[in-house]
Amino acid sequence: MNLLDLLGDAAAIAANPIAGLAKVALDVAPDIASLFGDDAEKAVGKLADTVRAITGTDDPDKAREMLADPNLVFQLRSQAQEFAHAERMQQMTGAITTLTATLVDRQNARARDSEFIKAGRSNTRANVLLVTAGLGIVGGIGFMVFGHVDGNTAVGGCIISVVTLLAGKFATAFDFEFGGSADSEQTRTLLAQAPPIGK
Repeated sequence: MNLLDLLGDAAAIAANPIAGLAKVALDVAPDIASLFGDDAEKAVGKLADTVRAITGTDDPDKAREMLADPNLVFQLRSQAQEFAHAERMQQMTGAITTLTATLVDRQNARARDSEFIKAGRSNTRANVLLVTAGLGIVGGIGFMVFGHVDGNTAVGGCIISVVTLLAGKFATAFDFEFGGSADSEQTRTLLAQAPPIGK
């Protein structure tokens, strides 16, 4: 449920003054709704806190009267932007931490394989898993084609799920061996989501 849907429920607003304060914020500055993502409940709490801090009241009607002052509306917009920016930065930090851990894990696995090669051995377990995934993909597709299994049945759906899972693992192994695009794609996605510099 998004922020506007959540605050569109008059009964919820009547029962919850925090929602009432957040609704006042969106009534006087509707453009700030676009600053918040899917976590509507968190945004409602933050908007209510902001309105309370700016107006000094918990009463939505009094807050609405006070927010007739354009200077207070400007403060409301500024604080909403700061909150949204901090939320985005927190999400980016979490994503970067996850990506960094994935890269370190991959580097450690590659270093292990290099040590196997230096010792004149091969990573038999990885090779067996890769061959098994490839056979599972081919076998699943072959079973559906030659067994005339409809993808809309329970059996067909199960086979499609397993083949999709195995194809994902196969792609991960391919990326591991050849320095695939998954890491760079994640990096590009993170950069695209980053707030503009200087804001």
